[in-house]
Amino acid sequence: MKLFERPLLALFPRRCAYCGKPVAPERGSCRKCEAELPRIKGDVCLRCGRGSEYCACRGSAAYYDSLIAPFYYEGCVRCGLHAFKFRRDPRRAEAFGSEMAHSVVERYPAVDFDMIVSVPMTKRSLRDRGYDQCALLAQRLADETGVPYKPGAIVKIYETEKQHGLSYYLRKGNLTGVFDIPQPQLIKDKCVLLCDDISTSGETMNECAKMLWLCGAKEIRCVALALPKMNKKKKK
Repeated sequence: MKLFERPLLALFPRRCAYCGKPVAPERGSCRKCEAELPRIKGDVCLRCGRGSEYCACRGSAAYYDSLIAPFYYEGCVRCGLHAFKFRRDPRRAEAFGSEMAHSVVERYPAVDFDMIVSVPMTKRSLRDRGYDQCALLAQRLADETGVPYKPGAIVKIYETEKQHGLSYYLRKGNLTGVFDIPQPQLIKDKCVLLCDDISTSGETMNECAKMLWLCGAKEIRCVALALPKMNKKKKK
């Protein structure tokens, strides 16, 4: 820790990224939350990113090559991510991005990425929130992995209904045609890491991946902070 940071921490202490309670300067989470983190462990389906007991994708086709995440979307992770997105607390990106970076190193050890890109927001959504949470996660990923982050590589052209409030079938068409690649020549023949905060049905990442694929991306791997557990009897 740098000397000039100590007085600031006295006034603005570091807080747990999940529950918000004060923690030691060198920690990103409190011991209670650390013990309760719903980590995705064991054999993982790289198509949907979930453990075998929660995989419900049945090998369904996608434009991306694989998806991973460190956590399931429940418990303290759900609370922390909600605060990160809706309570104007961008500082949580540091701890969240670090966890995602660890997953990338663990699950993609042999992949040589050329760039990191993030699922975009519209300009209006960015004004309303004050920051782009996926961009913050992607920048932290870049800092920890050494892979360059390319902000603005994907843009969202217009607003759509929120995915989490739609049925499975409406999600399938809600995002069609809303993303664009301003500089497609930067994507051609590249190995791309696509970053999102939470992937519920996978449709947002798949639509972004489709645009990357159309621009000639050689390989498209995805990482999110969290994934909801799926009931195998339900469609994704």
